[in-house]
Amino acid sequence: MSQKVYVTEEQKAKFMEKLSRDVEFLVHLKIMDYSLLLGIHDVHRAEQEEEGEQGGEEAAGEAENGVGSHGNSPEGIGSSYLGSHKPLGPGEFDPYIDVYAVQSSPGAPHKEVYFMGLIDILTQYDAKKKAAHAAKTVKHGAGAQISTIHPEQYAKRFKDFIANIFS
Repeated sequence: MSQKVYVTEEQKAKFMEKLSRDVEFLVHLKIMDYSLLLGIHDVHRAEQEEEGEQGGEEAAGEAENGVGSHGNSPEGIGSSYLGSHKPLGPGEFDPYIDVYAVQSSPGAPHKEVYFMGLIDILTQYDAKKKAAHAAKTVKHGAGAQISTIHPEQYAKRFKDFIANIFS
């Protein structure tokens, strides 16, 4: 859907540097087929939900039962879990705890917090993958965009794709 991640140039550079180091490590291990998991926390929506909880009878009932006292935002859950004493509001996070969280840039169309991480890092480029690559190359040609490619090629394609999701 051509969704963009709205971060500053400095945030993008820091993220791409971290991503490059992680991807180079995976290349060294001959790992491929990984993906970027991107969670988008809508701050405006969280604020609306928090206002609704504070004013409703449901919120009082949940607080009595010990449920929902921190809302359902990732920040509330993380803070509660790690025993933080400072309550965090919608869109706030602790950079020492939420190391993969990035706030949207001031000029973004929506106030968001992005949570990013690599997933599916268990596929090794072994003899089976090499055979699949050879078979697909014969079938589709050497220049075709096939999924089973050498880890260095996969890393370059992956980083190029990720760089283009930032606005």
